[in-house]
Amino acid sequence: MVRTSCSRSQASRDAEDAWVAHVNEVAGETLYLDCNSWYLGANIPGKPRVFMPYLGFPPYVEKCNEVAAKGYEGFETR
Repeated sequence: MVRTSCSRSQASRDAEDAWVAHVNEVAGETLYLDCNSWYLGANIPGKPRVFMPYLGFPPYVEKCNEVAAKGYEGFETR
């Protein structure tokens, strides 16, 4: 950000939605989404059940590097 004189960045709505879908796809390969847990928001009536953490540090780093290599694709900078 210093190199490009940006003071802030924010994920675009499309990138945010794609990330949540991807995280849920990865979590769908586990039993996490099958439980009724506060972790998914099941303790709050009407709250959408969303799995927030990304499983596996190496795949997360790969994804971050991919986004960075594409000029921080999906991020709006100012």
